[in-house]
Amino acid sequence: MRSAHDLLTPQSRRRRRTTKKINLAPFFVKSCLAPFLVVLSACQAIDPHNMIGRQMGEAAGVPTEPVPSPPPATLGAEARSRAFDFVWDTINDHYYDAKLNGVDWKAVRERYRPLALKAANDDEFWDALDRMTGELRDAHTRVESPKSVALRQKDEAVTLGFTFAPIEGRLLVTGVNSETDAWWAGVRPGMAVVGIGGEPAMQAYERVKAQTRLDSTERSRHSRILRRILTGEPGSKMAFAFERADGSRFDANLSRKRITSRPGESHRILPSGYGYIRFTQWTVGVTADVLAAITELKETPGIIIDLRGNPGGSAHAVNLILRRFFPKHAELGQTMTRSGKPIALFFGTVEIIKLKSSVPGDADAYKGPVVILVNSGSASASELFSSTMQAAGRAVVMGQPSCGCLLGFLGYARVPGGAELAYSEVGFRLPNDKRIEGEGVIPDITVPLNAHDLQMNRDRTLEEAQAKLATMKPWDK
Repeated sequence: MRSAHDLLTPQSRRRRRTTKKINLAPFFVKSCLAPFLVVLSACQAIDPHNMIGRQMGEAAGVPTEPVPSPPPATLGAEARSRAFDFVWDTINDHYYDAKLNGVDWKAVRERYRPLALKAANDDEFWDALDRMTGELRDAHTRVESPKSVALRQKDEAVTLGFTFAPIEGRLLVTGVNSETDAWWAGVRPGMAVVGIGGEPAMQAYERVKAQTRLDSTERSRHSRILRRILTGEPGSKMAFAFERADGSRFDANLSRKRITSRPGESHRILPSGYGYIRFTQWTVGVTADVLAAITELKETPGIIIDLRGNPGGSAHAVNLILRRFFPKHAELGQTMTRSGKPIALFFGTVEIIKLKSSVPGDADAYKGPVVILVNSGSASASELFSSTMQAAGRAVVMGQPSCGCLLGFLGYARVPGGAELAYSEVGFRLPNDKRIEGEGVIPDITVPLNAHDLQMNRDRTLEEAQAKLATMKPWDK
């Protein structure tokens, strides 16, 4: 799940190399093998979770025109009805919890169907469908509008260039992108947002919150509130009022800007001698960089892994990195599916996700102490990694409670009309029988954000992580 932290691009973040190699595999699969794979995906025994179909875009259908006609600018009543039924039926039939988190899903349908079908425009229609999925209080289960899908596929976001959070009873700026109007207007971390669109800031925040769907936790819901306030059409503007540390105030009419937010990794040896690794998403490419960083930092006396603002990604990437910290075999927890069986293809012979999670042990694993940094923007795969390391006693977790958004989905389903649906198909349980979904990873050592540290640009969490490493011993199990 992409969080509001993705809207920022810290200058210290090292971008991954953008050199690309020509890869014809996707073209070959989609052009030459498409008919074969579509036939395979239609067989429940071969692909019971329709993973192949989703990768091929099952709702798009087989082209019948040399140049397909563009979708209609506005969805008609019949198209809206098909989209609504697709979302409701898919969740009803395939959600990982057959009891649907205790929600009366049929009652939800009856309540939201007239709201969705009578929506004033397509944006409101897709928002109604997303709010319906929010009744499950599950951040992973969501409807993304065609506009949101287009931005995600391009690794783009539209933003006013800053983020804020409720801290010490006020809405404080927590980060500013130096490439946007916000920075050049003088907005800086630690300032208070006192006005939004001509309203008192807290009043506007609560009004938008009332319009925002439910979520896994109030922390993850805050990220959605931020997106409602800060995102919009490129070039559109919104007026804000800010208060500096000295009590002086200023107004700023800020323009929304389209920015690219590609996953990246950076690492270094800190002046203290400890290794430091930060990455912004759990993707295949970034994982390779992280594995290389662990090898490069192998001789350091301790490593800090900074997952603050990392919204997650691939569970497979998590497993690859976990094994680099365990020299011996370790049981790491279990997964939960609707059927109680592993996620598998080809008559169950190829297990994609096993019911029990473990690492085989790596004789060359890093054995030094580890501290993991998290905050409310650390979600999904970041929570899987940090909670697993914490439960095994392999790492100390520091910072603020994480998102509380730890479920898994196997790919987006295309919704008739151009939107996409994500729905949770896998749950996770730690070896101590604890679940992170709905609660979050609770740090061993909590380091709350405060206005003074933000104003001074002081990273107290990183400071205390280094102090903690000095008291820890190498892993000997």
